[in-house]
Amino acid sequence: MNPWKLLGLDADADTRSIKRRYAQLLKQHRPDEDAEAFQRLREAYEQALEHAAAQDRLRDAGAEQWQAPVETASPVVQQESPAVAAAEQSQQLRIEQLLQASASLDAALQQAREQGLEADLQRHLLTRCTNLDEEGLNILRWGMQRLHWLSPWQADYLPSAHLDALAARLLTLELESLQRQLQAGEERAVLDAAAALLASDWLQAFDRRRQLHDGMVWMLEVTEHWSAALFERLCRLFGWNEDSGELPCSVDRWNWLCWRCERQAAGQRLLRQLELDWPLRAEERAAWLLLKPMQEQEARILADHFDDEDWQACQGLDELLTERYPELAELPGLQVDEDWRRWQPRQWTVPATVYAWLLLLAAMLATSLQEAQLSVYLELSGGYLGLAFKDLLISAVVVAWMVMLARGWGRLARYLTRLDVPLSRLLLPAAWRDRGAGMLVLRHGTPAAFFAMIVAAFAPSLISGWATFGAALLLEVLFLGLVGSRRSPWLRWSMWRNGAFKVDYSKKAEW
Repeated sequence: MNPWKLLGLDADADTRSIKRRYAQLLKQHRPDEDAEAFQRLREAYEQALEHAAAQDRLRDAGAEQWQAPVETASPVVQQESPAVAAAEQSQQLRIEQLLQASASLDAALQQAREQGLEADLQRHLLTRCTNLDEEGLNILRWGMQRLHWLSPWQADYLPSAHLDALAARLLTLELESLQRQLQAGEERAVLDAAAALLASDWLQAFDRRRQLHDGMVWMLEVTEHWSAALFERLCRLFGWNEDSGELPCSVDRWNWLCWRCERQAAGQRLLRQLELDWPLRAEERAAWLLLKPMQEQEARILADHFDDEDWQACQGLDELLTERYPELAELPGLQVDEDWRRWQPRQWTVPATVYAWLLLLAAMLATSLQEAQLSVYLELSGGYLGLAFKDLLISAVVVAWMVMLARGWGRLARYLTRLDVPLSRLLLPAAWRDRGAGMLVLRHGTPAAFFAMIVAAFAPSLISGWATFGAALLLEVLFLGLVGSRRSPWLRWSMWRNGAFKVDYSKKAEW
């Protein structure tokens, strides 16, 4: 690549001409619009500066060699040194008097131009910016606005090393201010300030632009909370793109930022879901059940509307909170229910049906044996096997009818949940009730009482009907309470079979 052809200059161009030409071309090839063209321009600019500097060194070396005998032979230089120092001191005094007599820096600059002291004024002001305190910062910003300090259009007589150091310190101050705004949640102000910095003339140089990118990454790393929308807008603003390989930092740091972004997005999504009036989708209902503080009857009403998709969403959210983003559990407004699985439907239909059928069959067999003489009954009905087969069929039909009736009552009893949960809290043991997720008086006790009446109707007449009803009801309630409890062996096996129960060997399983 020929830098002189790209810059449109001759090979003998001086440093000042190169900088002016670079400043003109920089307006046409901005890094945020065409990064490749800017990179080529920057490389050509740096090569041209190196060539010009080398030519300057050769000229200076030749001049020193030509004048060396004169300087060593003549003591005039030794005599002029105090005079030069006195002249410089007098010049500084004039600049100080000019600044004190001027109402503003603009007025001082105007007078300095009239007196031919502009270069001395700029050097003096630049020296006062060394500490970059409040006064120095004000002077520096004024110089950047009026005199193009830190930009390609700055005066050639200003020390570049000093200006580079000021630029680095100024960028540090700007980034610290952005970090404080981001910490306060002022993301809109952060975006506006970042866009202003990106368009600033003093940050168009390649090295400073890289420092700005590094500083923005640092700001995101040290700030605890920021939104995914802010990260996406910063990526678009600065041109960060993982697909094209345009990353502002190492791959490990970039992956960590992306993980932080995903975690922030997940946390904000959960907070929005908890603010809904009522959850409509599966992931929203899962967030309510696992994270939203609710009363027992409200949670019972919510869980009654769950289907397989909702329980899968609960499982996915639980894995998200425990394995991928455990820090989300510490967000304000979230209250994680680690025992959410207690709301899953109890698998007690089959054992309850078998148990009810055995109770009814026993009552019918006892009644049949009491009402007829055993020998006569055996002759008429074909023996003991015929007796058992007859009662078995009748009991099976009654229990099947009772199961369908209980299912219908279970759907109807959901409308009584607000009454059922407080009533169960008063009448049932805590282990059976399981904080509203287990056995309920109206939902489960009513079918049990009705079936106890059926058992009493088929029971032998030698036993009081009320006694039979009470005994049958007590046995059914005990059975439902034990089977419905999470400590039940049957429930433990059924949950393991369905994949919803995971054993934690580090502590006793709660099921």
